[in-house]
Amino acid sequence: ARVIPGLPQVEVEVESMDKAGNFIGWLHIEGVNLSVALVEQALSRVHFTAERSPYCKALLAAQDAAKQRKEKVWSHYEETPVEEVVPVLEEKERTANYKPVFVTEITDDLHFYVQDVETGAQLEKLMENMRAEVGAHPPVEGSYAPRRGDFCIAKFVDGEWYRARVEKVESGGKVHIFYIDYGNKETLPPSRLAPLPPAFSPRVLPPQATEYTFAFIQVPQDLRLPLLLPPHTSAPPCAPIVAPDLEPPPHVPPVAPRPTP
Repeated sequence: ARVIPGLPQVEVEVESMDKAGNFIGWLHIEGVNLSVALVEQALSRVHFTAERSPYCKALLAAQDAAKQRKEKVWSHYEETPVEEVVPVLEEKERTANYKPVFVTEITDDLHFYVQDVETGAQLEKLMENMRAEVGAHPPVEGSYAPRRGDFCIAKFVDGEWYRARVEKVESGGKVHIFYIDYGNKETLPPSRLAPLPPAFSPRVLPPQATEYTFAFIQVPQDLRLPLLLPPHTSAPPCAPIVAPDLEPPPHVPPVAPRPTP
């Protein structure tokens, strides 16, 4: 290349040739790529063919900077909002897992409580030992001061003791309790409550009443479910749900009576 003093140094970089025999390349003035300079000054846009060029990164960086300044050819540029791509999770085929249970309580809003038949023997043994313990060391009436959240034992109308949880204590002395192994509720005086011996706490055997509800079903607000039992009946509205043609296991847990409405 011939250098002429006093004139800008111009260099032509030929990159390829088109079908018509025209050269394709770059023009450098005093070491500056003229194409990059034009894009940087917002006087030109990057053509898609620049993707194959070694100056592609420099051109795109210059164009992004010009877009942010919104000058000249980019004076009316509005950045396109990026749509958030939400990954679509493939639905796995649902598999049914049936197990035999005892329905021990059904509420007016179609919630129901069940006991797992497989742990029925454990509950039966715990209840037997607990009643023997309470029978050998009867609680002193009036010695227990119930507090909300306490686990205790409650004497039902059948005269037997059952594990319960205190849900509310009223100023008048009424105590609202929940039978943790059966799901039914009752309001009792403190005299029919006593502390739960540590040997029979939920840490030893978790509460056996598990709450469920029907999916996609809403109970009308102006209707109430009919009573499943006559008002004078103290037996619980419960029925075993077992696999067809199978006899219930011999260790079916006893069901606590439902309190009289």
